[in-house]
Parts: sequence; structure tokens; C-alpha cells
Amino acid sequence: MTMTNINTVALPPADVLGRFRVAQTMRQNWESLWQECSDYTLPYRSSTYGGLQKNTKIFDGTAGDAIDQLASSLLAQLTPPWSSWIGVAPGPLATPEEAEFLGPILRDVNEILQGHFDRSNFAVEMHQAFLDLVTYGTACLRFDETEPGNLSAFHFHATPLLNLYFLDTARGQLDASFCQLKFSTEELLARFPHATEFLQNSKLGPDTRHAVLYGTIPNPQGGYILSFILEPDQGDPVLLEQMIAPTAPFIAFRWQKSAGELYGRSPLMKALPDIKTANKVVELILKNASIAVTGIWLADDDGILNPANIKLVPGAIIPKAVGSAGLTPLKMP
Repeated sequence: MTMTNINTVALPPADVLGRFRVAQTMRQNWESLWQECSDYTLPYRSSTYGGLQKNTKIFDGTAGDAIDQLASSLLAQLTPPWSSWIGVAPGPLATPEEAEFLGPILRDVNEILQGHFDRSNFAVEMHQAFLDLVTYGTACLRFDETEPGNLSAFHFHATPLLNLYFLDTARGQLDASFCQLKFSTEELLARFPHATEFLQNSKLGPDTRHAVLYGTIPNPQGGYILSFILEPDQGDPVLLEQMIAPTAPFIAFRWQKSAGELYGRSPLMKALPDIKTANKVVELILKNASIAVTGIWLADDDGILNPANIKLVPGAIIPKAVGSAGLTPLKMP
């Protein structure tokens, strides 16, 4: 069962899913490293599908504080909120007369453009993207157009890297991307009215969360092919919508790229050995402090003394057998 809109292009859902499987394979080698980066800096990072990831490995918060500061510095230096960081000017091919004529017009355009950015959620979402950038080395910002009449014409969404899959292309850019989304039945119908027939024929309840694959693939004739595919538990995939867009809605960028690699490398990856060392040192210090407070004790196994009933608190009376040594402290090396 396949549903498309009038702007459909000839790209079968099976082809999109095949490319997605290739992108999944290419990302597998990075996932363990990304998880390790999260364990030591974002231990309570929640993903759309994995839920809240709790971790008890953290004993030193220096690394987590450092990535927050670096992400904030990038935001303040590159895209400072409520400051003019966008510049629109005549190009180098413009003549002096054209540049003089276009100058005032482009300044007005620049103010309007900056105003839309300031009134949107760009600052909040960009900070989250920078946080992913310094942690994982690759970040992605989704750009959407709002409905007419809204306060801002732009809407942004920092897409977590854990939900993104990129495919290497001949362009050497992160332009072929796949994103896994989750929609409730109500949200799915609001976004994809064409899914009504499929939902009526299925036995899914109103509280069901539907997995939708969002694929952005470069079109050889220009622009990008945007495909929204519903991934059912069984049977053929359902094409909800497919269209051609002049630009890609995902803006992906990397901190540093090594030759032959698709995903970026972050400054956190370079500092990960030092982070582990500092974390281990603090862990050993805390363990040593715990031993210093309570100590380690020796007791004769005489069948009378029960270590489970002993509480090392001030004023405690600990019974012992006649002639036995009772509790004796263990000498620490």
C-alpha cells in the first residue's frame, strides 16, 4: 500500500530504506565512542527512543562543565543572540553604481532577516546543536518554515545525532541524511493527511507511536528528494509523502574531519583519556575517604560475633566472646 502526493518523484520506498540500511551500517563503528562520550559528560542524556540513560560512573564534573562552557562560547562568538551576526551585502560582481543602489535595500533586508532569527527559537536550539558538536563532533539543525502570521518565519530544531544517519555521497558533504521520528496517531494525521486510509485499515490504537523515517537524498536533477516513510512492524513500507525541495532542511556541520571519515571528531574525543583518568582519581580519593572514616576491621570467627549486627557508630557496644580479641583494625599499607 503506497500513498503519495501530487509532487511525488520516482523514488521507490524500498530504495530509500535500502540506503537507510547502508547508513546504519556506516554509523555502527561510531556508536560505542559516542556512548562513551555521553557516559562521561552527559550521563542523563535522554534520546527519543532510548529513554533516560542513568549512569553512576561520574565522580568528576569537570568535563561536563567544560563542554557547557565551550558550547556557550561558540554561541556567543558565532551566533550571539540579539546581536547582528548576519550580513547581507552586494556581491563582488556588482558595479560601484549597483552596490550604491543595493546598499540601503540590503541593509533593510539584513534587519528583517535578523529580526526573524531573534524572534524564533534559534538561540535555544543552536546552543543544543553546539553541545552535540563539542561532544560528538557532528551536529545537525533542522530548519522549518512556519505558518504565515507567526511571530517569526523560521523554526529550528536541534536534531540529536543519536537519531540521525548520514550517507556518504560524491559531494563529500553531509547532505544525504535519514532521521527517525516518532508520531502519535493524532500527530501523524495532522502532518500526513494521506495516512488516513492506512490507519483505518490497521488495527492500531490512538495511543500508538508510529515510527516514521525521514530521508533527505540529493536529486541528480537538482534539489533534494524528501521522503517520509512509515515503517510498519510487518509488510511493505508505506510512503506517506515524497517531494522535491530546492534545499535540504537539515543543516549538518562537523568540528573536525579526518580523511576518509564521514562523521566528525570532537575536542571531547581527544580529551577522553584525560577525562577518564581524572574521573578515576576522584573515584579512588572518595573510596579512600570512605575507608578512612569507617576503617576495615578483623574479627575472630568464633560463632558468636555476627558482623551483620555490628554498627560502627559513636557509643556502640559490641559484644565479644570471653578471651577473644573482638574487632581489631586492619593495618592499611
